Amino acid sequence: MDILEIANAVFSEIEREVNATSKWKSTSKYARIRHLQIDKRGSFGERLLRDIFSKERNISLAYQDGDQGDWDIKINDIKVEVKTSSLDVNDKFQNEHIKDTPNCDFICFIGVAPDNLYMRLEKISEIDFSKLHNRGERGTGAGYKWDFKKEQMIEVKTREEVVALFYTKMGIDKKSIKKNLKSK
Repeated sequence: MDILEIANAVFSEIEREVNATSKWKSTSKYARIRHLQIDKRGSFGERLLRDIFSKERNISLAYQDGDQGDWDIKINDIKVEVKTSSLDVNDKFQNEHIKDTPNCDFICFIGVAPDNLYMRLEKISEIDFSKLHNRGERGTGAGYKWDFKKEQMIEVKTREEVVALFYTKMGIDKKSIKKNLKSK
């Protein structure tokens, strides 16, 4: 008997046990994110926003893959750091390595639950960092940590909802962009 055949039977047995006890079922819409390494989960969030905004017309968009510095995506010269986390056993999204930096304008928190996506967009200059867990100060890592429950975020189901969230929070008026283009 082939070892793969035995291994697949064991995988199926464990999968049934996990499906019986976990929020993260093998059939969950976003189950694949749980198989990614933590840094690749971050790439998922960054590329998701890249692809959402690449479909927008009449904006400038910059994206650099990987950890290149203080921001991940730039929309009309507004710099955005992206933090992606998946729902943990305590029903929270844990976000690490948050920086208090003047070199970035916003942080987009993307929370991936088994069957839903959530977002929260915060202007860095409006964040009270004294209320966050300072990992560097406590010797438990670098930057700050900020956890959210689903109720503290907005569930997003369409590309248009994400764009509206960003434009509203960033103060970008899509109608005036179109109007300016027509007058040129």
